[in-house]
Amino acid sequence: MEIVISRCRLAGALPHYIYRALVPAEGIAAERCAIAGTVAAPGIAGRIACIRIAPFIAPERYLATHPVERTALASRVGAVGRRIEWLIIGAFFPEMTPQSLPIVFELDRAPGDACVWADVDDLTGVFDRVEREFASLTAIDLGLRQGDGLRAA
Repeated sequence: MEIVISRCRLAGALPHYIYRALVPAEGIAAERCAIAGTVAAPGIAGRIACIRIAPFIAPERYLATHPVERTALASRVGAVGRRIEWLIIGAFFPEMTPQSLPIVFELDRAPGDACVWADVDDLTGVFDRVEREFASLTAIDLGLRQGDGLRAA
């Protein structure tokens, strides 16, 4: 499956950037899109409809439960999703050095906007499998191999 990994500068004097890894919504089950909601990819990626990593990796039982019951699992799904997003982003943007993905990241230089499309293993509903490996999870475990199936935007 394809993912979109981007770095976009926020307007302002300091070089502040937002890093994202998103799954294009085209071809994703309508039920998953309806529960997950879609977001627009950054302009550099073409503003296509995408899904965030966390709801994409959520197990089927998460999608089938009532929203109130979903909250018990939501924080765990979110933590694993953030870890996966951080691993993917770090593989393409080595300046992403924090141990978790910040909302906004300040750099000491201004490298500019960038976007990469990459192939990974299908991550649909993989939460149960990867949660057990959370501490030792790597980008290779997700099927991400730098140089394979890459497209720059």
